[in-house]
Amino acid sequence: MADLAEVGEIRDIACEWYTNVGNMFRRIRRGMGEVDKESGSNICVTDILAVDTLAPVVISGALAGETCLEKAVGIAAMVRTEKLPMEEIAARLRQELGVRVAVAGVEAVMASLGALTTPGVAMPMAILDMGGGSTDAAVLYPDGRAELTHQAGAGELVTMLIEIELGLRDHGIAEQIKRYPLAKVESLFHMRMENGQMAFVEESIDPRFYGRVVMLTGEGMIRLEQDIPMEKIVQVRREAKRKVFVTNALRALKKVAPDHDLKRLSNVVLVGGSAEDFEIPDMLMEEFANYRIVCGRGNIRGSEGPRNAVATGLVLSYIGERQW
Repeated sequence: MADLAEVGEIRDIACEWYTNVGNMFRRIRRGMGEVDKESGSNICVTDILAVDTLAPVVISGALAGETCLEKAVGIAAMVRTEKLPMEEIAARLRQELGVRVAVAGVEAVMASLGALTTPGVAMPMAILDMGGGSTDAAVLYPDGRAELTHQAGAGELVTMLIEIELGLRDHGIAEQIKRYPLAKVESLFHMRMENGQMAFVEESIDPRFYGRVVMLTGEGMIRLEQDIPMEKIVQVRREAKRKVFVTNALRALKKVAPDHDLKRLSNVVLVGGSAEDFEIPDMLMEEFANYRIVCGRGNIRGSEGPRNAVATGLVLSYIGERQW
């Protein structure tokens, strides 16, 4: 990753065949070729994010299925093709819905337009659009110029790291661990939160949760069936988010900042599904403080929170084109 940061614009990344990484890249190209049959050899990998992790490996000859942790590398890749089948999808939607459907906009630019509807935001402005597969960054200037970039790796990579390091073998549980804070039920009337605080309740907790680690969702508690200490889960979750989101945020903003200098950015608006996470914005705020950058969640149209930025930007772009 240090070498990757030193090069200029990346047009394609190739790997040595018959290696683990080389085989992974071949699968990526093969999978994209099945989606976009017209591109053929024009499938390019324009960015990667490699993250050190630990993976449990079953000990050969173990009597009780014991495992040991071995070093591994998780990799996310940004893939570009000459022509994705968007026109085909648009044609099918026109046929099914009977309305005009058009392919328009660049995601990062549309997210920036949507972020401008956040009360108190003005240009020049930088945005971070943190989704499931990629982290996009853009800077909009008052004269209409826009600098943008797309970086590989976001929420799905975090989920994968949590699943692998905790040995869950359950993508759904790993996704829930990523999304929700934890607590341990220590009696029928109190539980210890992951930050060390004690929370007491007036009505008794369901006995099924006694002595177990639970995830605190908006709809109630979910019991974690795996016998893993709460402290380890919290450590793995936070480290995974730092490795992916903090690393990618710095990479992306350095690419779009004036002269690639983060100190020349004054404020960053966070949009996308991952901006709603209960700890990622705080991690980024702490990191950006070193560069005197103010960051915070967007509030699209003053009511939608950090979501809906791209959809709002597309509508604004469409209205602007019609008026022009």
